[in-house]
Amino acid sequence: MAGYHGYSMSNNAIEAYWSGEKPISKWTKKEIIEALTEAVSNGEIELKADFSKIKKLPVKALKEACLYRSSWHHTSSHYNRTDFYSLDVEKIEALTNARIDEILSDESNEKKEEPKEETWKCSFLEWSGTRRHPKATRIEEIGVIRGNWFFRKDGSKKSTQANGFQFIEKIK
Repeated sequence: MAGYHGYSMSNNAIEAYWSGEKPISKWTKKEIIEALTEAVSNGEIELKADFSKIKKLPVKALKEACLYRSSWHHTSSHYNRTDFYSLDVEKIEALTNARIDEILSDESNEKKEEPKEETWKCSFLEWSGTRRHPKATRIEEIGVIRGNWFFRKDGSKKSTQANGFQFIEKIK
């Protein structure tokens, strides 16, 4: 290891930032587009797809289509192992207009599939008391189930995956 810079990250991690690598969470859509523009203008990447189509991709799809895990470095005072990502020239050069259209249609289909709502009578535990003397009260209530959540009449929600949660009966 090349040493540590304060309590934030290793010196190797700092060098990785300088060379254009960074954790996946630090890559924004704007930064990916800028890095692509620079790589194309320098002749490092030859695009087979229209740049305007690439810009239409959402950030999640851009990260999957344009980045690869290039290395890992220690970060934080706890020496966490953090993956760093760079532009993947082979993936980018393999992108075509047809593939981008396919990705965009997959994304739009995912957004359209909203969880259906059903009304149920359910039972769950509500906790009160203190940490030393907790008290669980069983509550029965009618509410709306959407995905893995039970939405109560008061506007709060409970996880249907929680311990003590029970479905009693489906309401019409």
